[in-house]
Amino acid sequence: MTEPCSMLFVPADTERFLAKAGQRGADALILDLEDAVARQSKLAARENLATFVPLLQASAGVPIYVRVNNEPELLGADLRAAIAAGADGLLMPKVDSAEQVVELDAEMLQLESHYQRAPGGIRVVALLESPLAICNAMSIAQSCARLSALLFGTEDFGAATGLESTPESMSVPAQMMALAAAAAGLHPMGLPGTVAEFTDADAYRAVAMKARRIGMRGSICIHPAQVPVINEVFGGTAEEAERARRLLAVFDASVAAGRGAIAYEGKMIDEPIAIRARRFLQRYDALQLRRLRGKGVTL
Repeated sequence: MTEPCSMLFVPADTERFLAKAGQRGADALILDLEDAVARQSKLAARENLATFVPLLQASAGVPIYVRVNNEPELLGADLRAAIAAGADGLLMPKVDSAEQVVELDAEMLQLESHYQRAPGGIRVVALLESPLAICNAMSIAQSCARLSALLFGTEDFGAATGLESTPESMSVPAQMMALAAAAAGLHPMGLPGTVAEFTDADAYRAVAMKARRIGMRGSICIHPAQVPVINEVFGGTAEEAERARRLLAVFDASVAAGRGAIAYEGKMIDEPIAIRARRFLQRYDALQLRRLRGKGVTL
């Protein structure tokens, strides 16, 4: 399964947003029960899952995740509602330790059995939002087979540390998390800067490009205007794909002729560079195919 570039948050208590969520072009949707929903609306948001999870799975053609609440008095009911509704995955906020993930996995296994879901089949994205979480990132990443991604929580990390949500402040912890995720074979996601910018596309793109350079492979989006930027930055452009195809054609011809490296466009191209180009193309092509299918295009 190709991991998403963009995961768009949708408040689960707002039906007019839910109804249009599948039209925004995101690679995955997150129906939010946590920060985007006021305390008095939590129950209504949870009850909406039964209708909108299957509806969006059918209409949007992308994985549907649910961000649950971490608070014990809310978490159990959130998990039951999400799993009963058929959610493809969960976003677990405020993960500080591997033990939290292990406990979550045990509870999910019981609910999967109860609702006749495949054991371990519901994926989990762990949201790391504190200094303790970043220090424990490697053990969290290795804690559970159902984990698919680690997500850096910029705004809450800034609140916990008193740091501004800027690349200067956030690049080091974000990259620490990205390296832990990559070492464990997980998908690193997030931005080393604010996720709240949606009016200045150039500023937002610059932060996303920084994220890509430090090892991130995708990000959440809190506004539909952010989706095309994230898809392009992390998924690549047609021009990048064409350059990669030309590079590989030249490199493969060189290898076939018995040479291990070759000069191409002023640079030496060898096996590690070719591997990176192949991986980029594999993901680019898979994402393009999935997005076309999401639009109802039959291939």
